Amino acid sequence: MHKAEPVPNKIRYEIGQKRCTFCGIFLSSEDTRCVCCKAVLRTKPRSKKKD
Repeated sequence: MHKAEPVPNKIRYEIGQKRCTFCGIFLSSEDTRCVCCKAVLRTKPRSKKKD
């Protein structure tokens, strides 16, 4: 119900979508918390691990 529109994963954060790590969904919201579980939303991608 609250899911954001599908776009390539590389640009999700660049266009303003945020991810809830508990629900596993991307949201297009100005809020800093998830609408269903109230967890803090991730606004930046996780950094890649270096070998």
